[in-house]
Amino acid sequence: MLNNHIKFRVISILLLLVFSIGILSGCEKDIDIEDEPINGVEKVQTSEEKFDILMDEIFTDWVSGDALSMNYYLADPESMGIERPESTFGETATPEQILESKKENQETRDRLKEVNYNELRYDQQVVYDILIRNLEISEVFERDDNFNYYTGYIRPLIGFQVQLPVLLAEFNFYTDDDIGRYLDLISDTQRYFNETIDFERERSERGYFLSNANVDSICEQIESFLEDREDNLLITVFDYKIDEHPGLTDEQRIEYKERNKELVLNNVLVAYETLLNAMQELRGVGVNSGGLADLPSGAEYAHALLRLRTGSDRSASELDALYATLMYETWQSIMDILFGSDDFYDRLLDGTLGHVRDGSPKEYISELQRLISQDFPSIGRTGLDVLEVHESLQEHMSPAFYLMPAIDRFNENVVYINPASLGDNLFLYTVLAHESYPGHMYQTVYFLQQSPHPVRMTLSNSGYTEGWAVYAEMESYYFAIEDFDEASVMWGMRFYDMLLVSYVDIGVNLLGWSYEDVRDLLADYNITAAEAISSIYDRVTGIPLNSVMYTLGFIELMDLMEDTKQNQGENFELMDFHRNFLNFGPAPFSIIRKHW
Repeated sequence: MLNNHIKFRVISILLLLVFSIGILSGCEKDIDIEDEPINGVEKVQTSEEKFDILMDEIFTDWVSGDALSMNYYLADPESMGIERPESTFGETATPEQILESKKENQETRDRLKEVNYNELRYDQQVVYDILIRNLEISEVFERDDNFNYYTGYIRPLIGFQVQLPVLLAEFNFYTDDDIGRYLDLISDTQRYFNETIDFERERSERGYFLSNANVDSICEQIESFLEDREDNLLITVFDYKIDEHPGLTDEQRIEYKERNKELVLNNVLVAYETLLNAMQELRGVGVNSGGLADLPSGAEYAHALLRLRTGSDRSASELDALYATLMYETWQSIMDILFGSDDFYDRLLDGTLGHVRDGSPKEYISELQRLISQDFPSIGRTGLDVLEVHESLQEHMSPAFYLMPAIDRFNENVVYINPASLGDNLFLYTVLAHESYPGHMYQTVYFLQQSPHPVRMTLSNSGYTEGWAVYAEMESYYFAIEDFDEASVMWGMRFYDMLLVSYVDIGVNLLGWSYEDVRDLLADYNITAAEAISSIYDRVTGIPLNSVMYTLGFIELMDLMEDTKQNQGENFELMDFHRNFLNFGPAPFSIIRKHW
């Protein structure tokens, strides 16, 4: 799922609001849930019925926010009684919309009070618990209007300016009408970008804009995307899809291609040029070059954001102690194995440690699918395409990502790999495990096969999904490398790197570390190159608390597994743990533990 190795499926998502309150908003079109007399007899709705209506409304409101979200989540919304929105990207945040979102959150709180929790089904209780926790977190974001501007739409690596081309290229043409919807959608690009720029200008006026280093990274990405206009991926991919779309006449194909090319050249690319100019103009206005904790009440905001993204409720001091301990223990474990072997250290230096046989992505995925069968429940046969990131996006995009399928077409899956960011065979193998089997794709398909209420997908928790994907990545080291100690060293070094960046992320954004604090910490771990230090610092200030979703989600998952082992003793079965965790589905870890 798109992100840093990462997932970015969060985007529709992305286009609704980068703020967490977007997840919590109620519905624009409320259904009357008052009891109405039937044949003179007053009908009393049960808590279960009221809550079913609320779940339906929340999901409908979410997927109906814009045309891209609708196409991303549902292939056939009409079959669910959901009307399609206008073919636009929706609206960016404005003071009026932020106020409306607060009102909707309060309406949801009031409606939850009408529900008797004990009368709900088990699946409803899980959703209820998630909503209550999210609304509790939203109260923090609602305390200060400035909080709405602490993070923005435009960011390095995972900002919408990076993700949008891929999501547009992956817009599904389920029917002929979807082609028209797509063309109407991209004709809205300039309008949407202009509103986004207005929002970023407001951020800058309030003193919360990006640092120069992060602006420079964004500008480089935009310039790369603008280089080959006539061969832009939104032209070449569209032409291919039109050629493959059945039932069109030659005249229709020509007309569609011409209209798309005109819109890409004169709307989409012009919008990106406007964005580039705005970023260059705003460069230098970022008052704060540090993390979220440097902003007024920033540590409070950061902790709420961390809780929302990771599903963990650990305090800042607990996280500080936890990461310091894990850094030491992981490093010690690596050293013990490296120097406890006759040749591991030498092989590490000459690059032969952790060698994995040559293979194509499809071969690696097929092997992973076979190897997980012993300890992971089967999802049967499912479609999976492996594609390469377009050349114009490679320099500024993650090594790989998974695009979540439509809820009603979940056997149609896509994993992208980025040739420019892939290293050796071991890296490719483990990245594919993170994104496909038994990572994101496998977890998503498994859960959707359980037929959950679709609202669960809109309330998805990144700590759960990324924690599982990192766990899948860890397991793949032991699939790829036969020697257990060798696999442990290679995984340990990978996890150590993740811990280090995540610890800096927490330190800068939650604990208030300065650049000098980061420099001193990294020096303790023999990282002294100025370029490396700046790269890590710029990353955690540009996309705050992004890396923590991976490491902390994984840590929480492993803690849950360890507690389960202790409770079950000899009765513990890894297959059962996997099945129970996957059956529960994405949720904050405190809620998983409550129902575990």
